Parts: sequence; C-alpha cells; structure tokens
Amino acid sequence: MVGAVVGLSRRAGKRAGRPRRVPPAPDGAAAGSRAAHASTLPAARYRARSNEGRAMPYRPRPPYQTGVVELGEDLYAYLQWDGGWGISNAGFLVGDDGLLVIDALMAPSMTRRLIEAMRRVSPAPFRHLVNTHMHADHTNGNQFITGAEIVAHEACHAEMAEAARRAAEAAAARAPGDRGPRPGWIQDSWWEELAEVRPTLPVTTFRDHLTLHYGETEVRLHHHGPAHTLGDALVYFPQSKVLFAGDLAFFYSMPLCRGDMANWVRVCDVITGMDVERIIPGHGPIGGKRELEDMQEYLDFMVRETRAAYAEGLSAEQAAARIDIDDWAKWPEAERKEMNIAGLYALLERERTGAPRAGR
Repeated sequence: MVGAVVGLSRRAGKRAGRPRRVPPAPDGAAAGSRAAHASTLPAARYRARSNEGRAMPYRPRPPYQTGVVELGEDLYAYLQWDGGWGISNAGFLVGDDGLLVIDALMAPSMTRRLIEAMRRVSPAPFRHLVNTHMHADHTNGNQFITGAEIVAHEACHAEMAEAARRAAEAAAARAPGDRGPRPGWIQDSWWEELAEVRPTLPVTTFRDHLTLHYGETEVRLHHHGPAHTLGDALVYFPQSKVLFAGDLAFFYSMPLCRGDMANWVRVCDVITGMDVERIIPGHGPIGGKRELEDMQEYLDFMVRETRAAYAEGLSAEQAAARIDIDDWAKWPEAERKEMNIAGLYALLERERTGAPRAGR
C-alpha cells in the first residue's frame, strides 16, 4: 500500500505542551565507491573537523526512568531504562475511537507493563500498531496488542516473514521442547517467557509514505531507504513536532547497523531538515537534533574509515584494530563497533560483486 490514507474520527488535535511524566506502575541513502569517501583521520581529529569545525564533545547518558512521558495531550512516549540490548522504547496516541501504538517491545512482561500503562491513560481499544522495523525488541509483543491492525514498511514485513521461516526451520530440526542455545544478549529473566512469543506479522504495508488520520491529528509514516534495517519507518506527528524514530535513533549509546550505514547518514540529514522539536529514539532518553547529530557523526566516521580500510585491502579484523573511535568507546554497547565494521564490509563486498542486498 503506497501513500494510503486511513481516516478515524477523533476530537480535534491539541497543541503539544511540555513533556510531563506519568507515574509508572508500582511494579515497576546508497553507499558510494570504495575510495570516494576514504578518510584516515583518527576519531578525535575527525570530530574536530565535523560540523563546520565544531567538535561534538562526549556527553554521558542522562538518567531517566521506565514509564510514560506525556508529549502533549493525547500523545505519549513509553521509555525503558537503560536502553541496552533488547530494551527499547514505544509510544501511543489516544483517539476517540482507539489507540495507535508505536512498537511492541521485547519480552511479554515488558509488553504487559506497556499495556497496563496505556490502560491507566485510556480504556479505548487498540486500532493500529506501527512496527518501526523488524527487530524482536520492537515486534515480539505484537500478539499482545490485541485487535490492532499492524502496519509496517513492506521490507519490514518481508524481513519478519523470513525471520519466522528460518526460526520454524530451526525448530523443526531440533528435538521437541529444545529451543536451542540462548543468545548471549538475551537476559536470563527473559528466556523462559520468550517461549510465549509467536510471530505476528504486519497486515498493512506501505512503500514510501502512509498517512493515518486520527480526527484532525495526522500520523505520517515515512521510509527513506535501507538504514538500520531494510524496512525502517519514521512516525511523525507534524502538529506536535514529535518524531518517533525507532532505531534510526540511538541516543547516548552505540548504534547498530543491519542495513545500509551510508544511507543512514543521509536519513539523519532528512530528519534534521524536518520540523521536529522532540525525537523519541528506539533506545535512550527523549532528545532532539543535537543527539541525532551526535549519532550521525559516529555513523559518518565509521563509513569513511571503513571504506578507506576496505579500499586499502585490509580485512575487517585489521580495520577494527586500526579504527580508533576515541570517546565513542565510552558509549554503552561499544562492542557494536566490530559488528558495524563487519556489516559495512559485507555491504561493500556485495556492492563490488553485484550480489543482492541482505538485512537482519
């Protein structure tokens, strides 16, 4: 579905106010040639030259709490401390006829707490659930947002379907009841409850843009090409100047790329050009364009340095040893540096050979 419009009756949209916390529950764009963008600047000198000579100083992550933050009447973010592996953010819009939910979190217990938080704000039924991309920490809870029409980019749907197919094949090859080894990034406390999760795919997809109308409130979904994954969606509320960026924004932690990092840099430029005052990242506290630019600078540096290493014939391991990320190494999840270099090498090799693009 491309450029579709879905109408819902709702009272007239309200102006956004200052963010206000709601008390929590008691329990709680395309890559270029190999050499065109080569750079050999160490991170510190690169940072000093970035953004018209202004250095981006290291900023530690500010504290924040798990729970609901009111962004303006009827629009809310749901944040999860500390934004690490599998610990993502969500959001929701309250309309007269129902709720629009943005992302569904990782473990069933997380999604149930999100639902409890939404129910303290509104008893209205769920009307739409937008998946910003395919990763499990944003989609595992889909099945629990009952009655919602699940919406996502068409590539997100394809990636989720492929992941479900592979998981089914792997399960069929194991003995009954054997779930295989627990991935290292999944916390012990999640492992048993994740057995409840069943793949629940989007039923409505879009290619470039999709607008949902909740009364006079517009909800604009945009896709700008492969970036964090192949099927990322921005969820933009123009009247409130609020953007739910999904994992196109990691604030105060190292981003992870499973799509196209060079295009991700371009998508950051697109966001910077939007009329946006507040950005809700997939991981981390609410921020704005300054936090986005901090992340973009890291991405741009990694693209340039990794391309230079690839053009010189270094292996991915040699590139990881040579590339000095300086203060970015202080970010949580800094182990993603090597993973990002490996992903960039795989993309550069596919570009060289003409192999089809793959995402995860």
